[in-house]
Amino acid sequence: MLTLLLEATLVEFLSTPNKLVGIILAILGFALSILAKNITKVARKTDTVSSKDPLYLILLAVALCLIMVGMIVTIF
Repeated sequence: MLTLLLEATLVEFLSTPNKLVGIILAILGFALSILAKNITKVARKTDTVSSKDPLYLILLAVALCLIMVGMIVTIF
């Protein structure tokens, strides 16, 4: 197993479809988690967002799911 990892270059390793899809999903989830408060501010048309706002919590949950699915796809 170790020799298989050492023979492949980083470009070959990352160019496999499942690795690319996993990395893209994880990046989208990370970006959504950062932008969730701003998206909620725009959707609610308010200056402040409560940490218990349902839309904010849903966006964070979707972001967490995207990150987890991205990690699982990258591993397998």
